[in-house]
Amino acid sequence: MSARSWILAFAVTAASLAACAAPGEEDDEESDPGLAEAAVTSLDPNGAQPVAITEPPALRELERRGFGLGHHFGAPDDARADALQATPGWASITHAIALNLDALAAADRSLGVGMRFNHRLFDKAWLRSNRSRFALVAVTNRLDRATKASRHSCGEVRFVYRLEYDDPREGASSRMPMTIVAVIPQEAREGEAKCKDVAARWQALSGKTGALLATAAASGPLASLPRATSFETNLQAARWPSTVRPDMGGQAEYMLNVWQPAGQGYEAAALENTPDVTAIRRDPQKKAALVAWMKSNVGAIDRGTAKLPEALTARTAYSHGPRGLARLANRPYSAIVAASDLAGAPLSNAQIVKSPEGLLRRLDQQSCQGCHQARGMAGFHVLGFEDDGDASSKLNRLAVGTSPHFNEELAWRTRLMRAVLAGADPASPAESRPFAERATHDGLVGQSCGLTGDPSFASWTCREGLACKDMSGDGVVGTCQPAAGPGAGDACEKDRVSASLDPHADRVTTLDPGDAACRKWKPEASCSGASGGFPGGACAARCTKMGLLKGDAICGPAPPAHFNECMGAGRSSFEACMSPPRLALRKACNVALPCRDDYVCAFVPGAPPGTGACMPPYFIFQARVDGHE
Repeated sequence: MSARSWILAFAVTAASLAACAAPGEEDDEESDPGLAEAAVTSLDPNGAQPVAITEPPALRELERRGFGLGHHFGAPDDARADALQATPGWASITHAIALNLDALAAADRSLGVGMRFNHRLFDKAWLRSNRSRFALVAVTNRLDRATKASRHSCGEVRFVYRLEYDDPREGASSRMPMTIVAVIPQEAREGEAKCKDVAARWQALSGKTGALLATAAASGPLASLPRATSFETNLQAARWPSTVRPDMGGQAEYMLNVWQPAGQGYEAAALENTPDVTAIRRDPQKKAALVAWMKSNVGAIDRGTAKLPEALTARTAYSHGPRGLARLANRPYSAIVAASDLAGAPLSNAQIVKSPEGLLRRLDQQSCQGCHQARGMAGFHVLGFEDDGDASSKLNRLAVGTSPHFNEELAWRTRLMRAVLAGADPASPAESRPFAERATHDGLVGQSCGLTGDPSFASWTCREGLACKDMSGDGVVGTCQPAAGPGAGDACEKDRVSASLDPHADRVTTLDPGDAACRKWKPEASCSGASGGFPGGACAARCTKMGLLKGDAICGPAPPAHFNECMGAGRSSFEACMSPPRLALRKACNVALPCRDDYVCAFVPGAPPGTGACMPPYFIFQARVDGHE
């Protein structure tokens, strides 16, 4: 089994969903088993290292055992948002979020709740509605968060909850683009050998699934945990459709906050390693302090353990998609400091940061916005796997509920856990945390790669048959692409991203529309472009049998021609606007074969278990803030 494939021991996606073929001509061919076998193999729990629990049956059982979001606020575990709102803790968080949303609306007259607005705003009413709740979608063992500040510190346990709603009267249900994370200290118990025994409790979960996994977790590593010391929220605050931002393929911004106790409630706290760009750019002394800190903390930055002084940090940040790290708003250190400012930084002993450019890019990805836009999925790293028992739309589901970054970095977290089991101190890792955008050396399609001889990125190569191409005009870091030209779902538009301090002023210029490149793959193929909602373009060709898998291509549903106009009119449901879906060959995906940036692995009816099609996230209803009202 590959170094990464163990993750699916606790990330079992919809393995028994019914297959359904679209009406029309049937293909005579059978699915190519290659990718399907890869997906099933990666589900094998043998030898798994339990550093994350993402299996829906186990998570539902954990909620029943007292680990629901309500527990953290003194409400019933299964409390809906209206009951949470009656608690002072939750009310203080929602009040602060509402003020931030109001400020966004005040600054943009085109921004408001509902499809009638060109710029669509998150509806704060969902935070106190009797129709909505927050479901547990992941539990993570964060031994890597251990600090030297406490001799008992063994990192954290994090409970990730996602907003969802239902209305039995209308038969409508969906998840929404918002998560809240309860952060709980993980410490060695009295008489234990510090973190070795903590790791052993997690190790005891290996190979377990479902109710057995939940029972073992509840009585093992999750037993007798203290109260949450903070909460972290991430929500899609605003979205502009591709009809408004055709060069980008749409645009979304995500509000990021950490909440710590203050009186009976919570208040916004410093965002770890996230500089206050506006304040520092305005104050030369603060910029000098930031540069001095960067130069004097190279070792900790390289290891991934550095902590920016709170005096320099922001309290609220916004990440912006698509185009991730090509946008300056997602690279806050680069928005303040130039590589030339870091001349003389002591880089000779660093493991992975070997140049001023690498130091900047490393820190950008350790900021909140940079991390969430580095190999993320629609601004998130955990959206949650689908429950087999969920009767929601088959066109509003994900085949993979965790991001490429999350899946890839878990391999590093597993190696750290093995070292801790052998007696190592997790606060002093022997192996540096990898770059968020390049957590493995697989060199798969869509992974970042080095374009120049910069030593920080020299090892970022692509596997055989792929070439490192500059698809956005970065000049230093490119993307692994098929050397012979794009195939199903591959990027087909060659672009140049012009980024500025104002993310709304960012522009994408298409240098090559890509149809000719796609026709080299198939004569009838075309390039679905950004103007239609496909960032960077995606080669597509007609197919006739939903779920048919051929090599790395899959026949999946694509929005009909009228989809954007239908949703924009605001008179029809997502399901109605998606009907009838067009069938098109897209890039196939699973946990081990992730999508490129700005795409998610969407569920395809009839596909092998754990396998889906790479699609722009905003064609998946649960990944967009608009249309739920």
